[in-house]
Amino acid sequence: ILKRRNRENKTEVFSPASMRVLAVLLGLVAAANAAPFWRILNGSLATDIIGIGFTSKEVGYVSGDANGVGPIILKTTNGGVDWTPCEATFGPDILLLDLDAADDTIVVGSVFGELYSDDAGKTFKESYGGGMSQSIRYIGKDGSGGKKFAATGTFNFQKTQGCAISTDGGKVFKSYSAGLFTEARYGVFPNDQTWYIAAGSFANSNSAVAPKRRSEFQDDNGRFPLHYTPKKLGTAGYAAQISKTTDGGATWKTVFAENGTFYFNGIDCNPSNADECCAVGEASASSQPGARIYCTTDGGASWNRTFWAPEASGTGYSLMEIRYVSPTEIWAVGGELKSIAPSAWFLQSTDGGKTWSHNVKPIFGYMAFSISVVDSTHMFAAVDDLITQMSGVAKYAP
Repeated sequence: ILKRRNRENKTEVFSPASMRVLAVLLGLVAAANAAPFWRILNGSLATDIIGIGFTSKEVGYVSGDANGVGPIILKTTNGGVDWTPCEATFGPDILLLDLDAADDTIVVGSVFGELYSDDAGKTFKESYGGGMSQSIRYIGKDGSGGKKFAATGTFNFQKTQGCAISTDGGKVFKSYSAGLFTEARYGVFPNDQTWYIAAGSFANSNSAVAPKRRSEFQDDNGRFPLHYTPKKLGTAGYAAQISKTTDGGATWKTVFAENGTFYFNGIDCNPSNADECCAVGEASASSQPGARIYCTTDGGASWNRTFWAPEASGTGYSLMEIRYVSPTEIWAVGGELKSIAPSAWFLQSTDGGKTWSHNVKPIFGYMAFSISVVDSTHMFAAVDDLITQMSGVAKYAP
């Protein structure tokens, strides 16, 4: 019990309950004033977490797989502290891939087509017209209230490389060929007319054979190596391409093309200007192994490599995804692979992609796989724990 003298020189007594309330209030004030940082929130959520999407700083979803259970979709309502399975029934052979969410709508990609929920994850149903989508994104700033989504990947029984668009919350998709000479991997859809597809390939990268293998560093089961060994340098199988449409998929133009050096992963654009975009790429055994970020400020007419981490001294570098927070703030996630153990990477730009800083400590033992941005102080990332061979979620917050 705490006592003090007031102005009338009388003794005031504070009970333990009052002190607890005061401690909570002080903690909230301290948290509000604290600088946000990345930390592991739950490192053993499932065997594989591939997709992640948050609609607020409290509500979010992940998709993946759990040994002994099969495909799973989990939901949190308290900022990732606790997770519960969504009521969804899957066949034993379905492999869930990426996920995105807007308002009460969630769309999930899989090797056999897309799934959707229009009731905040209470139920999931099969979509029509899609295919095997490696990337799911809502269109525009909020998917028009959870109605417009895009899937990037392979459609029409492996005949179409490009994207598929839904304007009814994921119920029905219409596919578009993006005029690619390599595999469609990731996409961004700033508005109803302007879309970018980031494509690429590496040796034995056929997504139809090993859909979990999104990175050259991974094995066919989607696992990054705990102990990394550099590969023999070469050029075979490497291709990087970005294709763009400005008329809602009617016509496409290649705005970036390069062979023999690397392949693209994630791509994103300034939420206020569809001409300003950045894409991440990587390579392990090419003639130019390393991780890189290319950015454009003129709609793809020119691209500048604004970040470059060449493989050196037996350390490989991977960048998997990228997201704009604002016109100036951008985050890219991935990791560095070493002979001992990996470390998750969180790269930040505060000048629209001109420069990048690794201003947070790498998280030892993990690889960051994908990212979901709520605001400048609340972000979430899907991560792999290479030591335990489990997957979980990292959080950026005060």
